[in-house]
Amino acid sequence: MKLNLGCGFDKREGWLNVDNFPECEPDQRLDIEQTPWDLPDDAFEHVLMKHVLEHVGADFKVFAAVMRELHRVTRADGVVEIHVPHVRHDTYWSDPTHVRAFTPLTFQMMSKRQNRAWMEARANYTMLAFVMDVDFEVEGIVQVYDPYWWGQVERGELTREALRQIANERWNVVRELQVRLRAVKPS
Repeated sequence: MKLNLGCGFDKREGWLNVDNFPECEPDQRLDIEQTPWDLPDDAFEHVLMKHVLEHVGADFKVFAAVMRELHRVTRADGVVEIHVPHVRHDTYWSDPTHVRAFTPLTFQMMSKRQNRAWMEARANYTMLAFVMDVDFEVEGIVQVYDPYWWGQVERGELTREALRQIANERWNVVRELQVRLRAVKPS
């Protein structure tokens, strides 16, 4: 089974399309911040949260509960695909309903393997995987560039490496992060 969590109007055939906005006519209505969710344990091989996670959990306890539920409903080795606006892009700051920002490091903090390595190194990071009691391994993170900047690469005016450097220094270069996580669960 596949879960399109917070589907909005992007309903997908072959997926369970879930949203709390009745005008979207989802397959199932669900307020993501109200836990536990009315969804079965370990049921979904693929969960998509496309421009949803930045809207939930202004209170960290609520965010942690949402992440625990996400982990609970995803099967072992299941994929969780998350799209969020980049924190240094106007699309993040323009929407007053955005309550939580993300960087690639945020998702790395959700790995118990990574948390253990940081603990062994006595690193100064929040061990989110243990704090929230979740375990997700980052399989990949794609930075989607703003069309203005990506157009310069396509026209040969900038190299990809130059664009990556600019993205580290300026705002409005990376528009969104597309993150692919793998749910880790005991066998």
